[in-house]
Amino acid sequence: MGEIDLNNSDIIFLTDVTANIKLAKNSELIIITSNYGKYNTINYDTIFSKNVKIDYVDNIITGDYLDFSMLDNLLIISRDVVYKNLENTMKADVLEYDMKTKNTKIYMYDSKNKVNIKNME
Repeated sequence: MGEIDLNNSDIIFLTDVTANIKLAKNSELIIITSNYGKYNTINYDTIFSKNVKIDYVDNIITGDYLDFSMLDNLLIISRDVVYKNLENTMKADVLEYDMKTKNTKIYMYDSKNKVNIKNME
């Protein structure tokens, strides 16, 4: 469900959000769900918040806030990030993914804290 921002008709506020995204023609489908979203109809940038889940092939990433910017080619998920695949579970504060270069940065806000990685094998 969505409501148009009364102050800016280019912005739509969403609830119970599901987004299906393909980054390239032959790429796998990325499914993003969250309780809330804020969608810009001009540049397609979207902010997902509360119970954010990214499902991509055998990878699941959860967090509480996701800034998906088509303009900057960036996907940044933060706040209690948990990344799981078939072999590992990782916990961090932030995961940044550059959609153009496919580079990923994973880090903690406080450099004294460490990213926690657990191998499932």
